[in-house]
Amino acid sequence: MVEAKHLPMDRGFGKTERIDAWWKSPLAMAIYLGLAIAYATWRGFMEADFWIFSDFGMSGGTQTMAIESEGSHVLSPLFSPLIIPGEDGLGSWVPESLWWMSPAMFILIVPAGFRGTCYYYRKAYYRSLMASPVACAVSTPFGDYNGERRLFLFQNLHRYFMYLAVAYLFVLSYDVYMATQFHGENTNGIGVSVGTLVLLLNVILLGGYTLGCHSFRHAIGGIRDRFKNGGGAIAEACWKNCTKLNKNHNKWAIYSLFWVMFTDFYVYACTEGWWTDIVLFGGI
Repeated sequence: MVEAKHLPMDRGFGKTERIDAWWKSPLAMAIYLGLAIAYATWRGFMEADFWIFSDFGMSGGTQTMAIESEGSHVLSPLFSPLIIPGEDGLGSWVPESLWWMSPAMFILIVPAGFRGTCYYYRKAYYRSLMASPVACAVSTPFGDYNGERRLFLFQNLHRYFMYLAVAYLFVLSYDVYMATQFHGENTNGIGVSVGTLVLLLNVILLGGYTLGCHSFRHAIGGIRDRFKNGGGAIAEACWKNCTKLNKNHNKWAIYSLFWVMFTDFYVYACTEGWWTDIVLFGGI
């Protein structure tokens, strides 16, 4: 008869008999996600017209949302589509009581909701930020994991955020197009700058992450038992390509998050005069 063996786990936060450096991965992810959240929050509030942000944000006359100096319109993904409260376009729909808000506050709901409810990110921040569990065969500080109940039923909204995220790809693709349109005193026509390529790569990485989403893959073909009828060949081809992206969903998630933040920082650095958005060709 086989003798039962217990997992090498003691009770108490982080206690274990494991001798490997199990804590490196959750610690690295905690730092990564923490920096991303802090940066997005800081930039999201920067253009708000209240508290200390009014000293360098919208009321201060310093717009750091888009590069306009080179004749094109390179818009940060954290502020796209651009909703400036109290101004023309989408901003005209915003009630006066909300004019103090930053444009990013209206936008970040979609990407934050999509990533926050993503299956991969749920695993990542459950382990790294909530220690539930911090790693395999390592004790948790809050008892045993009991599933996504009560407040965490919110995670079921992921499929609906997915639909918005797919639509958001078209918005960001339009921003890439606008970044190729040069209009000004000394510029006219189609061109490409470094900022254009930065925006393009951002769409590619976000496309790989979004179109490889488990919910999107299920909606495309996972819900079917067979692909023989009703556009089956096309549906099967789409499902297979989604599956290829899904196999590296974690990498797409990590790389795309970094590039979104870098894209915004690139725009911010150029508007502050630290960097220059070099025009590679065209635009004259």
